[in-house]
Amino acid sequence: MRNTLLSAVSHDLRTPLAAITGAATALRDDWASVSAGERADLLDTVCQEAERLERLVANLLDMTRLEAGGLRLKREWVPLEELVGAALTRLDAKLGARKIVTSLPADLPLVSVDPVLLQQVLLNLLENAAKYTPPGSPIDIWAEATEATVVLCVGDRGLGIGAGDEERVFEKFFRGSHAGVSGVGLGLAICRGIVEAHGGTIRAENRAGGGAMFRIALPIVGRAPALPPDSQTPLAPEEATS
Repeated sequence: MRNTLLSAVSHDLRTPLAAITGAATALRDDWASVSAGERADLLDTVCQEAERLERLVANLLDMTRLEAGGLRLKREWVPLEELVGAALTRLDAKLGARKIVTSLPADLPLVSVDPVLLQQVLLNLLENAAKYTPPGSPIDIWAEATEATVVLCVGDRGLGIGAGDEERVFEKFFRGSHAGVSGVGLGLAICRGIVEAHGGTIRAENRAGGGAMFRIALPIVGRAPALPPDSQTPLAPEEATS
């Protein structure tokens, strides 16, 4: 584990730092000779690589918190549609022109979750789908509810999951056989830790017709309040987990 972490730090963290340093140095030293279009491209590079670095560091910190038992849920009653929309907005630049197909029934119940943490789960799943599938392929997001659970699925149309890797993909630092794809290999491990902290489950499987699917099942905890129009989302009781 130590060797894998050092390898990740030496490559996956240094690469965005090198790109940021290179772009910033070019802007500092050659501002007058760089065209407006080139400046915009260099600034985009700085922003994109900084966001990439932020996600890598956040994953490392999140895994540390999970393993140390320091994760605390700050539950709120929120619509699932709101969490999905926020995650898609944050990844708008990364997803680009990729087709996103959502199917979220209007009668889905509110869920009592930590919205920041559950949004992180969605970000990791969507980012994985974008990284491991062809650029033009679609990503599907759908949900359904039963009496006891709310189920949220994220599916893609890539190569799918290797035979026997359905559980291994959730292991720390597991990267699979995808060559040339950057990352530390913590995203799915963090997803499982966060979902299980909510009392839920997450599993991976291959889709009929090709591609992978991640299925999150969250228990319905308590009774959701009836919200009047334009009201603020009420807070649910905070819950501590280990």
